[in-house]
Amino acid sequence: MAQVFGSAGKGAFAMGDSWYKDMLSRIALPMLSLLLLIPVGYYLLTRGHLFWGAVVAGVYVVSIKSLEEAGLKLKKRISDADTGAKAEQAVAEVLQDLPDDYYVFHDLEFLGFNIDHVVLGPNGIFLVETKSQKGNITQEHDVLLRNGRKFFKDFLKQCWSQTYSLRDHLGAGKLQGQTIKPILCFSRGFVEIRGPVRGVAVLNVGYLRPFILSQRGSIPAQLINHIIPVLIAVVSNQAAQPSSTAHQAQSGGIVCPKCFHERTKNDDLYFSAGECPKCGVIYAHAQSDTTDKTPTALSACPNDLPAALIALLPFLSKRFPFTLLTGVALTKSKPASSRFSWNILVLKFAACALAAVLLTGAYKTIRATVTSIFSPAQTIQVQEGSPLPGPSVAFPLTHAVSSDNSSKAVTFVFEEDRGQNVILLFFDSKAKTLALRACVRANEKLTTTLPRVDLGYVIISGPAWNGYEELFGPQSEAKKALMTLSSQAKTGNVTAIRATSSVFFQKGVSSPLSEARAWVKAAFIRPKPS
Repeated sequence: MAQVFGSAGKGAFAMGDSWYKDMLSRIALPMLSLLLLIPVGYYLLTRGHLFWGAVVAGVYVVSIKSLEEAGLKLKKRISDADTGAKAEQAVAEVLQDLPDDYYVFHDLEFLGFNIDHVVLGPNGIFLVETKSQKGNITQEHDVLLRNGRKFFKDFLKQCWSQTYSLRDHLGAGKLQGQTIKPILCFSRGFVEIRGPVRGVAVLNVGYLRPFILSQRGSIPAQLINHIIPVLIAVVSNQAAQPSSTAHQAQSGGIVCPKCFHERTKNDDLYFSAGECPKCGVIYAHAQSDTTDKTPTALSACPNDLPAALIALLPFLSKRFPFTLLTGVALTKSKPASSRFSWNILVLKFAACALAAVLLTGAYKTIRATVTSIFSPAQTIQVQEGSPLPGPSVAFPLTHAVSSDNSSKAVTFVFEEDRGQNVILLFFDSKAKTLALRACVRANEKLTTTLPRVDLGYVIISGPAWNGYEELFGPQSEAKKALMTLSSQAKTGNVTAIRATSSVFFQKGVSSPLSEARAWVKAAFIRPKPS
């Protein structure tokens, strides 16, 4: 059995893990944030702001569409990374069966790229590039085809580029005239090629081991001993020495949390004690006969953010194992540490409390929005001598209804400057008819029209609105006065009328509350049909 250095597929798994975290931070969380635009757009549309409502809706649709496209791309990258990692593991299993005088190096890191496998044996140096594409692999004029079509990338050029980089890294002095033989290995494709293509051996994974053993060549043992440390230095996971706790690992029955592979004595001889020999996952020692001393996942790294995410979002463990995010293993043995239970319990309570706060805030916001849109103004019956109820009825929106909207009407601009809601009524003093009724909220402005006749006005205000029948309760303040417009209309000098609530209250005289209620009732409340 060959001596193995490194972990096959580790780089691909790490890349997929990184992309999966990007999907959570760049896709899932922004999508949840965009949900806030739904009540905003609904509010604008129901309030009559059609343009801005349409803008918000357009931003929401475009943002969701772009996030969806980005999510699909990331999902494909994650799937490709997993497939590539599994292909590298399949090749690693084949290379592991080489004789004892062969050395296999997995996942060698270079600037800007990784080399999947390098085999160093008595008959030569071999660089193995693994591909996971399916289909029939053929050639046409030194070009590789899959099912009769060209690949999207020139794999042969990639093999030679990595070969040259490895040659330059080892240096001409260490190689002593030896050449590196590139191999392109397909783990799932059916290779119909016989012989090299542009100097690269194209093989199926089943023919990889016989091909390496069949090559003729000779490398001195001294040269091999000089090359091994150089290759170990670029292996991403430098785990070459046999584990010193091999017997404990076998008796303890360490099980990989991802593929559930149970370690054996041979595994501890050729793989690191913290590395799964089947899938390459890195995990910590956990012997079943010493569970009371075994550090658990959260006790080993209580401040690790991915561990907290796993505890708060259990569905993540279905996609990526706990060890890929934390580097700590969970074994079949039941942990007896009370610290682990308390950490899990605290995290769950924190998650529940956070969810409760968010749901409560969202519920109150939505309820207030829906109530202000759909709930009509309700009347509150107040008996004489009873305490005044709180402002439980919403004051109507600022609006006005005028009896004269013609071009000859006088423009009337009214601004509330006392910080109180106002009911404003104008009457034709001669015809005894209603000329204008208006509701103006605190500190808001109203623009409408008035007929060119002598008018009398009634203004009513107070701190708490209780409906059209009770107005502002016993604390209602009502003033009335006259405005002469007909004489000004004859001279033609009538301009826009501008007034404030403080001016109207200052110039007006007090009006009995019962009289004000009668005016408001006649203006706003329609009599019920008999």
